[in-house]
Amino acid sequence: MEISGIYPPVPTFFDANEDLDLATQREHTARLRAHGIANFVVLGSNGEAVHLEPDERRAVISAIREAAGPSAQLLVGAGANATRSTIALCRLAAESSADVALILPPHHYRASMTPPALRAHYLAVADASPIPILLYNMPANSAGIDLDADTVITLSAHPNIIGLKDSSGNVAKLAEVAAGAREGFAVLAGSAGFLLPALTVGASGAIAALANIAPRECLHLLDLYHQGNLADARVLQARLVPINTAVTSGYGVAGLKAALQFVAHYGGDPRRPLAPLGDDARVRLRSLLAQADLLLSLRPA
Repeated sequence: MEISGIYPPVPTFFDANEDLDLATQREHTARLRAHGIANFVVLGSNGEAVHLEPDERRAVISAIREAAGPSAQLLVGAGANATRSTIALCRLAAESSADVALILPPHHYRASMTPPALRAHYLAVADASPIPILLYNMPANSAGIDLDADTVITLSAHPNIIGLKDSSGNVAKLAEVAAGAREGFAVLAGSAGFLLPALTVGASGAIAALANIAPRECLHLLDLYHQGNLADARVLQARLVPINTAVTSGYGVAGLKAALQFVAHYGGDPRRPLAPLGDDARVRLRSLLAQADLLLSLRPA
C-alpha cells in the first residue's frame, strides 16, 4: 500500500449538545475531496478520538467513508494505553472500513515505556491487527514519549508496519528513518509547518491539520517540490508557517475548528473539557488567515 501525499486529520464535528454532527462531517469531507484531497486521517488528535465512545467512532468512520468514496484511503486513529485495547481499536477500525490504523504510543505509565517495551507493544499490535499500522509519533500528546530513530527503523522490518507519522518536528530524525527503514516504509511529516524540509530528506507527504483549511495550498507545495521549483516552494512554505502554528500548537483543536468557521462557515466547538476559542484569539486567528490569503480557501469548488 502506497502512503503518500497530503492527508488532513479531519476534526470530529459536534452540535450544540455535543452530539455527533455527521451531516457536517460528510460536508467537510466532500468539500475537501472537491479541492483535491484524496485521502484522510480519521480519529486522530484533531479528531478528538479520546472523547468518543466506540459506537461514535464507528459512526464517524462510516460517515467519512460514505463522503470520501471507496477509493479514498482512510487512516484511522487506534492508539490506546493497553496493548489489548489498541488491538481492539484496530479491529473496530477495520470493521468500519479503515485502510490503516494510526497508533500513538501508550503513555500513561510513561517511565515504563522504554524502547524495548514500546517495540514489544507495536510488534504485538502489528501481529494482531487485520489492517496495516502506521506509527504515530507525537510527543506533545503522549506525555513526551518520542519514538527514536532506532526503534522506528527496527519496527519497520515488520511487514504490517508500513510507515511513520512524525509530529516532533525533528527533521534530522526523519532523514535517519527515511534512510534506514526498509524499502517502501513511508515517512510522513506530522505538520505542514515543516513539510518542505521533510520532503527534502525523504518524506512522502504529510498528515497536516492545515490541509483542513488550506487543501489546495498544501497540495501545491507538494507539487512545487516534485517539480523541482524549490524557490516558489520556499515562499509558499514560509507563507503557511504562521497560520499552521496557530491551528496546531498555538490554539489546538479549538483553533482549527474556529478557523473552519471563518473559511467554511462550519466547525463548531470541541467536546468538553476542551474549551472553545476565546474572542481575542479569534480576532488574531482571523488576521492570520487574512495574511495567508486563506479566508476564501475552502469556498465551494
